[in-house]
Amino acid sequence: MPKNILLVYPKIPNNTYWSFHNSLKFIGKKSSMPPLGLLTVAGMLDDYNLKLVDENVQRLKDKHLQWADMVFTSSIVVQSDSLDTVVARAKKMGKPVVAGGPYPTQFYDKIKGVDHFILGEAESGVLEQFLDDFEHGRAKRAYARFSVRTNTKGNAIDMSEFYRAKNYFVNDCDIELAEARPEMDHSPIPKFDLLDFKAYGSMAVQFSRGCPYQCEFCSEPALFGNKTRMKSAERFVKELSMLYDQGYKGAVFVVDDNFIGNVNKVKEVLPAIEDFQKERNYPFSFFTEASLNLSRDEELMRSMNKAGFNMVFVGIESTDEEALRCASKNINVGADLLGSVRKIQKNGMEVTAGIIVGLDKEPEGICDKIFAFCQNAGIPTAMAGLLTPVLGSELYERLKREKRLIEARIKGNNTHNFDLDYVPDRGRDPSKIISSYKDLLAKLYDRNGKNYFERCRQFLDNIVPSDNFVRKVTLTEIVALTRSIVQQGFSSHGPSYFRFLWYALRKKRKAFPEAVRLAITGHHLMKITKEALKNAV
Repeated sequence: MPKNILLVYPKIPNNTYWSFHNSLKFIGKKSSMPPLGLLTVAGMLDDYNLKLVDENVQRLKDKHLQWADMVFTSSIVVQSDSLDTVVARAKKMGKPVVAGGPYPTQFYDKIKGVDHFILGEAESGVLEQFLDDFEHGRAKRAYARFSVRTNTKGNAIDMSEFYRAKNYFVNDCDIELAEARPEMDHSPIPKFDLLDFKAYGSMAVQFSRGCPYQCEFCSEPALFGNKTRMKSAERFVKELSMLYDQGYKGAVFVVDDNFIGNVNKVKEVLPAIEDFQKERNYPFSFFTEASLNLSRDEELMRSMNKAGFNMVFVGIESTDEEALRCASKNINVGADLLGSVRKIQKNGMEVTAGIIVGLDKEPEGICDKIFAFCQNAGIPTAMAGLLTPVLGSELYERLKREKRLIEARIKGNNTHNFDLDYVPDRGRDPSKIISSYKDLLAKLYDRNGKNYFERCRQFLDNIVPSDNFVRKVTLTEIVALTRSIVQQGFSSHGPSYFRFLWYALRKKRKAFPEAVRLAITGHHLMKITKEALKNAV
């Protein structure tokens, strides 16, 4: 008789940038997107009975745990507290807990109560080996296949992590070096049938893993490598078809860290996505993450637009070239940042941006320059955070060598945190960096909304909307507008809100549904900013 596996996704705190908790209620949703990692693992568990509990959508009940023979969890760092609670509850009922995902992969030594760790990518063969060992009563505490990068810095980091894991688990592990990371076509189609689609603001799929660039502050190459591994066009479209056939229509996040890591291969898959969309009257609108060099390829931007992409998150990081160079953000060095953003907008895609404050070599007054850039570029949603030296990044290793690293906290919320985990360069005063960052947040997401809605207006002026850009108006959008007017209209940013919607209705009527979405998104960002600044010590 097959065993029962309960898949549990821990709660994400409401006061984070990416939760969009304060906006979801307008559209009647409970979570912004589903736990794609767990759904992918579920696709590898055909011989088991499965149930999914996403704590962002429903409460984990005792009856769920009583049903289970094993509890599988996946988490990122920001879910650490919630993961501890899930593990404790499962252990209290005597259920073995299996933990995977980015947080356990990097911080297994900080997590208590977990019986078995699946480190890194489950498709590397480790999940299959664990299940076989578990069924035969010989399961070990940790399983991993480390694939080591060939560049000098990456190689040193990967080998260090390999030996750290081996030394921590000693003999109670199956941890080995692997020649290569698993190919993406070997990854199973996620088990979307475990989801209640109505609970989510968008769906999530993955086309590729890995990024060819080596930005110093980023740990993604340590997790997924510098070689971009992609699904074939046929395989990716099959995944979209499975999602569509189960009745979903709406926004889809392509979760790749850099969707255009291999431009030539992306250009091969985009026409297949376009054909899929045309045959079904464009059921999906896509958004993703990409490097700024997207703006240099008109063919690529047009192709993404035709395939239904209408938003892209871009790592701008800083407006100062010396700071970018020091952070090895070489793809942005020498680029016309403002012109690049506008080129992407002219091709029908909104640009959201990652911003980092506290980079080495950045000049005084950098936050004022960043704010002015966001206003001029029409970037409504800028994810601005203090520099964080994350484990696995070259920055972490450099600051450690320079004895500038402060290892007091493990954080996963990369915005609206007001602590520095390192000693700033050039003897800079940490309190001044933090103060400037607070001022930047206060201006980006101001209480009266004047600055935020000005960026939204600038964006609507910059964007060249296509039929693929325009959001389809359904009952959900009508209800969202009604709820938005009732709540936002009488808030501190009410006057700015109404002026913006009136402008959109008069001047940009075709894009009015997107204007409503921007207004609702702004409500979340302004609210968490207000609360964070109020509670800051």
